[in-house]
Amino acid sequence: MAEILYLDQNAWVSLARGAWDKASYPQDYIRLVKVIEALQQNRFIVPLSFANIYETSKINDPVRRANMAQTQVTISQGRVFRGRRRILGETLTAYLADNFTIAHAPPEEHWFLSDLWFEAVIDYSPETFGFALSEAALDHMRFYPARVLFDYLTANDEDVRLEGVRRFSASSNDLVAGIEARRAIVASESLALRKRAYGARLIIDELDFILATGRRLGLDWNGVSDIGSSLVRRIAVDVPILATERELAVRLEDQAKPIAENDLRDMSAFATVLPLADVVIGEKAFVNLARQARLDKTYDTRLLTSIDDL
Repeated sequence: MAEILYLDQNAWVSLARGAWDKASYPQDYIRLVKVIEALQQNRFIVPLSFANIYETSKINDPVRRANMAQTQVTISQGRVFRGRRRILGETLTAYLADNFTIAHAPPEEHWFLSDLWFEAVIDYSPETFGFALSEAALDHMRFYPARVLFDYLTANDEDVRLEGVRRFSASSNDLVAGIEARRAIVASESLALRKRAYGARLIIDELDFILATGRRLGLDWNGVSDIGSSLVRRIAVDVPILATERELAVRLEDQAKPIAENDLRDMSAFATVLPLADVVIGEKAFVNLARQARLDKTYDTRLLTSIDDL
């Protein structure tokens, strides 16, 4: 069975350089050939994350952006990891169903992947998007996922692309400011206390969603007291996407250097894909943080820092 392989943007840059000019980038070309051969042998499925798509959309040089997009859609075939909300919803539902011995049909294999590139952010529905896509349009997108994603990355209106990047960066800067303020407050506290505090913050942020998920399973949940203090504490530890974010965030805040927008995207991608992927190739700093937290052992995920290690 093919394994799920996640590549961070640095790995994609290497593959794109190899595709662009094998004479100038011979080592990158060797990596590209290695990945292509592995795909031909059905060893890997290589989905993209929102972070991958966003980093590519940020490239201002249209020729470089097209080369990167071509490399990504060829290797990924337009598949993406679904967004945080869908993954949290499925894993939280399964966790609560098991905890309360509630019958629940397991999701299909690879439920966390989608052929609709925009579901890397949130699953499509007319209610969540605020407009309806025709069945014909959806069928076309699902039949040609790589082509549709390539068109989005290369043929999008330039003003729309720049405004999207600007808005995301502005939101990221606000989030970084909040993290830095919290860092200053908890700097002298122990790792254990900071993990508990971050876990509590995650639960507060997701409380309405947790309550709604419980109600869909038939639980009479209207407030945090209905969940119970013990289960509330365990959710942030046992539900993979929350647990991974908590472990990475508190260790990232431990670093001496200021937190940058790129750090947030890397952490978000890691928290989403690490419990689901068989192999993750990432930046050395985040791989080290994940290994410190033993996330590779917890989720049986191989963490590598280069395609050379495949």
